[in-house]
Amino acid sequence: MIAAAYDLDTRLMLGVRDGDTAAFEPLLQRNYGRVMKLARRMGAEPEDAAQETFLRVYQARDRYEPRRRFNAYLMRIAANHCISSQRRRRPHLTERGEVDPITLEQPVASLLDRELKDRVRAAVDRLPARQRAAVRLRRFEGLSQEQVAERLGLSVAAAKSLLHRARQGLKDMLETFEAG
Repeated sequence: MIAAAYDLDTRLMLGVRDGDTAAFEPLLQRNYGRVMKLARRMGAEPEDAAQETFLRVYQARDRYEPRRRFNAYLMRIAANHCISSQRRRRPHLTERGEVDPITLEQPVASLLDRELKDRVRAAVDRLPARQRAAVRLRRFEGLSQEQVAERLGLSVAAAKSLLHRARQGLKDMLETFEAG
């Protein structure tokens, strides 16, 4: 297949391979956002993934052969990087067999898990102020019902009631999300 028959990105990459380093800039500009979007979907840090992907493409420029469209080649490199970086971020066990707490803060690999967490947080943000405070103290800060009551200046029974109303409100909002 002659070079003119290739798509623009493939022609640009062929130019980079053949020594036209100026062709790399438009190639990068045309595809950087696409790589970042893939990285976000895969749960990787988008900026790091895009930079690493294009670094790998440039380093392998001499070996590039257009067996398929450049975009497919680029997305495969990006996906492989995202998978590798996720493997490195998997939780590690401490000597006592506990999960290292630092690894628990790593991004969730599953897009559905992230989306659900985002929906729950958004629903919590829509709760009335006292219910929102009670939920944040109980679920996000891990306080007991007694500690929530103390922090909010309520009786334990009032705190339990407040948390119950908050849970019911969250359930209703999230059921609406599921139905939508």
